[in-house]
Amino acid sequence: MTENDDQHGLASGRRVSLLPRAGGPAYPAVVRAWVAAGDQVVARVEAEPPAVTALDHHQLWLSTVTRSGEEPGVTIFAGRARALEPTVLDLDGVVLLAHEARRRAVRGPGATVTVPLGNRPQQSLRALDLSRGGVRLLLGDGAWNHGTKVDMEVHLDDRVTVTASARLLRLDDDGRSAVLGFVGLPESAALAIDHHVLGHLSKPG
Repeated sequence: MTENDDQHGLASGRRVSLLPRAGGPAYPAVVRAWVAAGDQVVARVEAEPPAVTALDHHQLWLSTVTRSGEEPGVTIFAGRARALEPTVLDLDGVVLLAHEARRRAVRGPGATVTVPLGNRPQQSLRALDLSRGGVRLLLGDGAWNHGTKVDMEVHLDDRVTVTASARLLRLDDDGRSAVLGFVGLPESAALAIDHHVLGHLSKPG
């Protein structure tokens, strides 16, 4: 096996997050080795013992926020974890799922949003894309008339719904879509959105 020199390979010492595909919290970890043999990648990471125990023999996502110069970016991998030592996990079958420059969260489709919550008439809109950072809503031939700050319900897969506050950032495509950024999103809601988005990125199997 040789050191992976792919542009998305992770150098030793890089801090990452490990998120189990079956659900649960994200765990911090540090890359100790990133090696490739042909198209097969194995990553070795160091984490706290509770994380190693919780993730052993589980499919998971590995994410890292990177920087190219001053530009932020996020990269998502998937793999299967195996405990090697009390504080060490090997991830085999690692595959790259997504890399987005200039963003800190990967976007995905497949949600609907109810706006606004409160006394005004509600409207159900399709999310063109969604991340823990915000949402872009399809307005169609309608118009955005909900003000600059709105409370909403985001309906995810598996009948999961999270409540969020968001601020209007801009109207795109001649007013046919609205981009809103989440404000003060609770971590539990952010994790639910992460699982939804990453589930749409993941390959079957």
